[in-house]
Amino acid sequence: MVAIKRRAVSVAQKEQRRQDILQSARELFTTHLDYDSLLMKHVAENISLTKGTLYLYFKTKEEVFLALYTEEFNLRFDVIDDFLATYSKVGAEGNGIDIFLKIMTDSMVEQQTFLRLNSLLHTVLEQNIELDCALEFKTLLRDRLNATGKSVERILPFLKAGQGTELLLMTHELMIGCFHASTPTPCLEEVLQRPDMIFMKLDFEVEFAKAIRLILLGYESLNKG
Repeated sequence: MVAIKRRAVSVAQKEQRRQDILQSARELFTTHLDYDSLLMKHVAENISLTKGTLYLYFKTKEEVFLALYTEEFNLRFDVIDDFLATYSKVGAEGNGIDIFLKIMTDSMVEQQTFLRLNSLLHTVLEQNIELDCALEFKTLLRDRLNATGKSVERILPFLKAGQGTELLLMTHELMIGCFHASTPTPCLEEVLQRPDMIFMKLDFEVEFAKAIRLILLGYESLNKG
C-alpha cells in the first residue's frame, strides 16, 4: 500500500496521482478482489485517498478500469509491435502463418490481467461511460489496430490492404470467446473433470491458436483463389 496524503497541485502531481489510482486498481484486481466485488472505496482506501478525491480523476468504476485496460492494451501491442519489427528486420524465413501465431501467443505470456479485463470489455467496461471517454478510447484502439495491421500485412503477404487490421480485430473477438469458454466457474470445473466430460475442458492457448490458424488459412485461400 502506498500512502498518499498531500494534495496534487501541479500537472505532474495530478498525473502521478492518476497513475497511483490505476496501480491501486491493478493491484486489487490481480491479487485480492474480482471486478464485481471491487468498489471505488477499495481503490481509494488502498492508497489512503478519500473516495471524493478519487472521483476527481474518474467519474465511475468503469472509467477506472477502462483506463487500466487501455494501459494493458498498449503494453500488449507494444510487445506485438516489437515482435513484428524484429521479424521484419531480420527477414525471418519460414511460414508467415506460424510466425504470426507465435507472435500472438508469445505476446500473451504473463498477461492474465489483460485477458481478464478483455473479457469484461464490451459487457462491463464500456458501459456507464460518457461520450468523450468512449470516443477517446475507441480512437486509441483504432489507431493502434491500423498501425499494427500494416506491420502484420508485411509478414503475411497474402493479406490485402486493410486486412491486417481486420485480422487483429478478429483475434480480439476470438480472445474474448476462447477466454470465456476456457475459464469455467469452480462448479463447472468440477463437472468437467468427469471422464465423460473431460473432452469439453478447453485450453485457452490451444483453442485460440487453432481458431486463428483457420482464419489465416481462409484468408490465404480466398485471396489466392
